[in-house]
Amino acid sequence: MKDSIRSTLFLTAIAATTAVAQSAKPAAGDNSSLTSDWRGTSICVVRESACHDEKALYHVKKLGDQPNRFSLQADKIVDEKPVTMGTTECNYQPEGHALTCELPKSVLHLTWQGSTLEGTMNLTDGTLWRNINLKHD
Repeated sequence: MKDSIRSTLFLTAIAATTAVAQSAKPAAGDNSSLTSDWRGTSICVVRESACHDEKALYHVKKLGDQPNRFSLQADKIVDEKPVTMGTTECNYQPEGHALTCELPKSVLHLTWQGSTLEGTMNLTDGTLWRNINLKHD
């Protein structure tokens, strides 16, 4: 009997955890909350390079009425003030909640999960350059 109760409690806990994890992800067709400001860190992976760790502020906006297209303005924070690094266009893949932004010398791969936007910047040769961790501002 005790094993039956433990099994039931264990399965209930797994079901509740799964429900919470799924609710944290945006619905595949709803990308309206992606349009926002995202603040966090952009940390260099390649040390002994021109790369510097940064506090980051990304502004994501819907790109006209084009489905799954966004613009991303990337700012770094210097002396508590935003300094714009540039703006680029991005593709959003709803199935994987993935935002991909191609830059002249690199590609941003970000995954959106509720209040977080996390991913990497890779150089065009595939070298992992930065780890990016942002939260909904």
